[in-house]
Amino acid sequence: MKDEPEIVKELQEREKNYSPRNHCSNHIYNQQSSKKLFADAKKKQMFISHITWVAIKAVFLGINLTLLLELYFIIFIENITTFDIIINISLTIIIFFIAAAYLLHHLEKTDNDIRDANGIIETLVNNLEMRIEDRTAEVEKLLMQKNEFIDNLGHDLKNPLGPLINLLPILEKTETDPKSKEMFKVLNRNVRYMKNLVVNTIELGKLNSPKANLDMEDANLLDEVNDVIENNELLFEENSIEIDNKISDKTIIKADKLKLTELFDNLFSNSVKYSPDGGTITIDAKQDTDFVTVSIKDTGMGMTDEQLSHIFDEFYKVDEARHDFYSSGIGLSICERIVEKHGGKIWAESKGEGKGMTMFFTLPISSKKQEGKEQQQN
Repeated sequence: MKDEPEIVKELQEREKNYSPRNHCSNHIYNQQSSKKLFADAKKKQMFISHITWVAIKAVFLGINLTLLLELYFIIFIENITTFDIIINISLTIIIFFIAAAYLLHHLEKTDNDIRDANGIIETLVNNLEMRIEDRTAEVEKLLMQKNEFIDNLGHDLKNPLGPLINLLPILEKTETDPKSKEMFKVLNRNVRYMKNLVVNTIELGKLNSPKANLDMEDANLLDEVNDVIENNELLFEENSIEIDNKISDKTIIKADKLKLTELFDNLFSNSVKYSPDGGTITIDAKQDTDFVTVSIKDTGMGMTDEQLSHIFDEFYKVDEARHDFYSSGIGLSICERIVEKHGGKIWAESKGEGKGMTMFFTLPISSKKQEGKEQQQN
């Protein structure tokens, strides 16, 4: 295994020119390019076939007109000889075979051109698929190394923080000098921030790992949300937040209960953080065929479209100038990974600054409920 500094250096160099998001974009672009090549070849083939068919019909039309003309001469012109009839019919047959030979040659050439074009396209597609597979393997390897590095670094940082977290509050209590006591408060706040950052970074690294498994089970969504609301009751009271829970007691989902609690904890904390003047948080859920769409709406600061496009990025903070000791900048990234591990998706909507924000995410419905629906359909 590579040393940690080497991994960091390699990641920095690779990320300058390449990232997982760009990889996905390149993958989509390559697929679209391949589809366009096939579509162009198909259009060309259809056009040539159409022209060829028109030419064939024109030849047969000419032959029919010639035969009709011969018939006209036979019936209406009395002095025509048998030799003239034979000559005219022979010329007609010769013209027919010449036209047929030309069309066959043209069709064969066209068919060869199309086969050559299809061969070129097939080669391009195979090369693209090989490049995509190679690049995917490369990205997966780098991501695995990054996750291992973050996990190791997180544990290395977490261990020495333990004594500081335990000793600093004791020293603060025993200190009598006001200035020294204030310094201990600052130290305590910074140490807690570092602990929060390390713990969240380790959690994000675990969720990014393909080995991460969820303990999925049926759960009543209303009961789970009420438990989280009760645990955060002090947080809501201190920040003048009212809760309006509209979730039906019949909404049964399939989820990892611990991860679900962490998901709602992070989303509630985010709503409170961006509602500095208090307000209302409304929770609702609407059931679709296979998923339940949950919404958490606040009446806080709101966000611009530019901010919304980055809120799930790791370590992103809306206000970079504000040193927030209660935010690590990866809370929503963790939410995104949790929802994705459940097979759902998460997104945010806001009408602008000062107009609040709504977080939406989907969760799978209960397996028993799904079986009941399938039986009703059958």
